[in-house]
Amino acid sequence: MSFWDRIVAVFKREATDVKEGLSRVGETLDAELARKQRELDAEPHERVDMILDDIEAADSRFEELEAKLRATMPEDTEER
Repeated sequence: MSFWDRIVAVFKREATDVKEGLSRVGETLDAELARKQRELDAEPHERVDMILDDIEAADSRFEELEAKLRATMPEDTEER
């Protein structure tokens, strides 16, 4: 395998990685746009339920972070 062949192989691998990454980004954006469209199309009472679900999800993320932080804190500083 010549030096040039190695360079071409590296670029092909990188191109594949970039293509996969862009595909994942596209899927994520599509999902987010679909969610936003559902929010726009929702009735007021459905929108309130969506907002409450978002709040609940955010609360659970904060609780997970709090648990992780408490697990890393020394025991003598937990009460502060």
